[in-house]
Amino acid sequence: MKRLMLLFLLIGQVALGQEDTLSLSRCLEAVEVNHPGAGQKRLIDQQTRLKIQNLKAQWYPNLDMNARVSYQSDIARIGVELPFEADFPVPPKDQYQVTLDMNQMIYDGGSVEASRKVQKAGEQVEKQSVEVDLYEIKDQVLEVYFSILLLDKQAAILESTREELEEKRRSVAAAVENGTLLPSDLKNIQAELLKLEQNIEEVNAYVQSAYQVLSELTGLPVRPRASLKLPNVDTSLEGGFQRPENNLFQLKAEHLEARKKVVQSQRLPKMSAFAQAGYGKPGLNMLGDEFDSFYLVGARLTWKIWDWSSSQRERHILQVEQQRVDLQERSFNKGVKVQLARIEAEIRQYRKAAIRDKKIVQLRREVSESAKSKLENGVITSSDYLSELNQLTRARITQQRHKIALQKARLNYLFTQGITP
Repeated sequence: MKRLMLLFLLIGQVALGQEDTLSLSRCLEAVEVNHPGAGQKRLIDQQTRLKIQNLKAQWYPNLDMNARVSYQSDIARIGVELPFEADFPVPPKDQYQVTLDMNQMIYDGGSVEASRKVQKAGEQVEKQSVEVDLYEIKDQVLEVYFSILLLDKQAAILESTREELEEKRRSVAAAVENGTLLPSDLKNIQAELLKLEQNIEEVNAYVQSAYQVLSELTGLPVRPRASLKLPNVDTSLEGGFQRPENNLFQLKAEHLEARKKVVQSQRLPKMSAFAQAGYGKPGLNMLGDEFDSFYLVGARLTWKIWDWSSSQRERHILQVEQQRVDLQERSFNKGVKVQLARIEAEIRQYRKAAIRDKKIVQLRREVSESAKSKLENGVITSSDYLSELNQLTRARITQQRHKIALQKARLNYLFTQGITP
């Protein structure tokens, strides 16, 4: 008994963990949190922070230890004859030296700060690239979500048709027993029922597969046959847009401007202080033949006056890259405008279709009801009745397809503009 209660408890916990009612906005929000691509932002932050720490370290004292052992084939000698005898020291041919060198940056021409801004701008570019990728995933979620809505409606219509046909099968079976209808009429209806059941099973299989895809894209534990809400969205069809890609192009331009500042800083003078302490033979006295300790301190100024126009070419490279980014944005904007125009045409088409569909379904329903009555009175055959019933079913499915497609086109229009529902 305890095991049975525990099993029911576990089943209840699993059911609670799954989504029963799922809105489109819930799915799109889940992509921002659950999709593996969203975790890249945290890693980008961490990576940029480490790079900036490395840049700041250039302002810290730099301490190096060096050791050197050498032997030279000849040494410096005095080649002048003196009028008196003198014993001049002779430097050793073997030399030994261990030093501790320290360098401290005093002025870097703004190179570290410019590089820091490049890293921050690059961080924004990478994060926005992740947003662009996630936006594409959201577009896939939109497609799957509306596919499920359409399949659910189709399955519901087929099921209602099956129930109606099952009821008609029973009445036809009674009529066959009474001899008012032929056995072939009953067989036609039975065959159509089997065909409907097969269609329902196929649609249900597609729905189950679509739910699995939706769960994978959103990271949500979606319950099979969870209730999805048809978003009711209206749009004024205004042509303006601001896509994540547009923000990416802007951030790329800012990144290029930051890189130009780095190129400029490379030509500025740089100053540093240095100190050296060591022990060796010889020390600072190059003529000595004994091990001795020594030290020296000073300042160093470096200024790259001529670089054979390398920095100029580097600036030109960045300008060309900026032109490429501008062309990419113009091409992208043109594609978005074309897509918006196409969706506008779809919306207008589906609006007109919705008006016609209502009339068509009403007429088909009246014809089907008339055929149903005629079959009961033996005026028409079951094949004639089934033909009219199938026409009604197709009209109802077409009506739902156009209705869902209209809402999907409206959302696509907003989504193409860069507006997340």
